[in-house]
Amino acid sequence: MDIFAESSCKLNCFLLLFTTMDDQPRKQDTPLVTSALASLREVISLLPLSSGNRLPSETDLADRIGVSRPVLRQALGVLKEEGLIESRKGSGTYKSASAPPAMAYGTPENLSDLGDCLRFRMVVESAAAALAAQRADADNISEIRRSVEAMEDNSDKYSVALEMDMAFHLAVARAAHSRYYEMTLEFLMPHILFGLKLGRQMKHVSPNSTSKRVANEHRAILTAIENRNADAAADAMKEHLSSGIERIFGNRSW
Repeated sequence: MDIFAESSCKLNCFLLLFTTMDDQPRKQDTPLVTSALASLREVISLLPLSSGNRLPSETDLADRIGVSRPVLRQALGVLKEEGLIESRKGSGTYKSASAPPAMAYGTPENLSDLGDCLRFRMVVESAAAALAAQRADADNISEIRRSVEAMEDNSDKYSVALEMDMAFHLAVARAAHSRYYEMTLEFLMPHILFGLKLGRQMKHVSPNSTSKRVANEHRAILTAIENRNADAAADAMKEHLSSGIERIFGNRSW
């Protein structure tokens, strides 16, 4: 295949993926499915561009990306709809020959990566929160409020609080009404999930106390968005993520 043909093929693959993902909206994924999708896309991207490359078994994949098999199957179903993978009866699941190259950020390799990710998120998510204050409709605000209230009501339930934390950030990104904010968070999900878990495990503070503090920070962002105060929403998001850095590294200037 010559260079022009190869470039054309890659461009068509990107267009196919984005058309599937954005122009034909599907039922909203849960945060755990979104995280699984980001991890699966990375796994798939590491396989050579050939229809002859089989994915690991469901059990191996679930263990590798840290989700249950039901969540994994939901994510695999999305990737099949997007044409990134295909199932062969009695043989397994394979990477599609038309699967595009990787667009994810990979997985965090060390604490330095995590710190860089949080600082990057401060820029992106503060801007998203400001836009959400200006653009969010009633449904967006209801979605953000539900995630805040669910986290407040379940601060003593680690898995629920963790999922509602991710749900909150995705809801704010959606409320900005610019697909790039949500897409960026989706590709960052492995990093975000790693940071959320680490922030609750590294310090000598109970997960319950951390969840309550995070829920209060989320509530402040929600209030600013409800009040249509873009500056306050951006500041509250920046304060929230700065607190995340402090929870992990012990200070905000790490």
